[in-house]
Formats: sequence, structure tokens, C-alpha cells
Amino acid sequence: MAGAITRGVLFVHSAPRALCPHIEWAAGNVLSARVIFDWTPQPAGPGFYRAEYSWQGPQGTGARLASALRGWAHLRYEITEEASHGAEMYVVLPEVLTEHYLFGNPEFF
Repeated sequence: MAGAITRGVLFVHSAPRALCPHIEWAAGNVLSARVIFDWTPQPAGPGFYRAEYSWQGPQGTGARLASALRGWAHLRYEITEEASHGAEMYVVLPEVLTEHYLFGNPEFF
């Protein structure tokens, strides 16, 4: 991979069981690797599951993950990306909130 490598975490806060393999497939497509999440039941929503997945990739991978998962009903997730220029966070709660945050140089945190 050319360019700066960064890392981050995809937090799936809740997803219906039927959507779980599709989320893994979409994330794996962005990361160019097979990914398997450790899904656990979401106590706040019967029939929903949650997971988190740490990843590494070129800068902008967080944005590509957010785009790959955008618009999926009943999927609530958050993506963080740490980079040399700062950090980014995407928060998506369908029909409620879609936010993108930029943070300054992580040395100040």
C-alpha cells in the first residue's frame, strides 16, 4: 500500500442478525481482506447484535468504510480513524443522525 498507514475501529452498536454477514462482507471488501466479527447480543435491542473490529489501512479507510455501510436500515455504527494529521470519527444512526467529526493532532489528547 502506498501512502501513510493508519488504524481505527469499526464499532457496530446494533444490527439485525440477518445483516451481520453483509456487514462483514462490506468491511472486508474495503479492507481487501476477509473479516470475521465476534458478534454478541445487544441487550438494549432484542434480535440485534453488536461487534467491534480493529483495522489498519491507508488514510481515508474510515471514510470508505462509512460509505460502504451508508444507508443500511437498522444499522447503527461508529468508525474511528487515527492518522498523523489528527483523528476522524463517523457516527451513523439511521433516520436520526449522521455525523463526521475531525479532531486535531492526537498528541494533544
